[in-house]
Amino acid sequence: MLPASPTGLLALALASSTVDASAATTVDECEAASPRIELSASPSTKPPVVCIGPGLPITFRFDSPLQQQSLKIGDQGWFEDWSAGRQTFTLVPRDNLVAGKRADVEVCFADETAPACTTFELIVHPGLGMQEVKVLRQGRSVAYFQQVAKDAESDARQCRAEVQQLRAGRAVPDGLRGAIASGLVDRFRGVAVKELTWDVTAKESNSLSYHTVTGYRAKDRVAVEVSFTNPGPVPWTAAGAVLRSPKGEVLKPLPLWLSETILPAAPGEPGEQGRVVVELLATEKEARGSYILTLWDAERQRTVTLGNVTFPP
Repeated sequence: MLPASPTGLLALALASSTVDASAATTVDECEAASPRIELSASPSTKPPVVCIGPGLPITFRFDSPLQQQSLKIGDQGWFEDWSAGRQTFTLVPRDNLVAGKRADVEVCFADETAPACTTFELIVHPGLGMQEVKVLRQGRSVAYFQQVAKDAESDARQCRAEVQQLRAGRAVPDGLRGAIASGLVDRFRGVAVKELTWDVTAKESNSLSYHTVTGYRAKDRVAVEVSFTNPGPVPWTAAGAVLRSPKGEVLKPLPLWLSETILPAAPGEPGEQGRVVVELLATEKEARGSYILTLWDAERQRTVTLGNVTFPP
């Protein structure tokens, strides 16, 4: 473990006390979409939203048998393959799907319970694609309500952290004082720092070029700081981010902190670097994992993906 550094403390302190309002100017339906869907016997005016990711297989699991050969895919060209079983169906999206596109998928049930069929609205998202959706029509088991309670507590924990962060922005000072006041450091533990620049992997299709990557870990939190240059012709501003483990677990960040919009380089110039800091709540177990970081802009068209992101022990 590397010792706590002023840079690490400052980055985490600023990330926990500064919210960039420009990152939340548009509503992202996938932020609110749930991987657990309860169907009503009466028909719905709007089908439930399911978010899919380019190249990320997704499985729908039902608590009722499906009618054979009832699967109808609105745009089959979206998918490399698909299959249907007795109570499941799986879709394999193509890698080149464009974020924001929508299509419907419909399936019918083998029994006579209402509804006889159901439709889902698929939305392509660069970072919040789901890997499994559970669809319920029948009575709920005790295990189901236990899982609902567990998920609700996780959501409440995230909300409490964001509320604390917003309050901290009004009352907590900057720099080391802010890190101490917010509880990120104390006399027993500081901020551990890990250099990741040579460890991460980058997608060839990334909209930005990374230069340095640093991982941080403090009490109940982790953060990753990335410096970028913009090789494209259009300014780039981070609007969302997610960390996804190889097994599909997703860590959603606290509000992003971005020092400035990352501008394109002038002709013949190398371009100035801009920073993005992604901070997340993480348990001891979660902090030990390896993740894929995905960032996207407000239009969700220009993305950045970095693999093998880890944090200090």
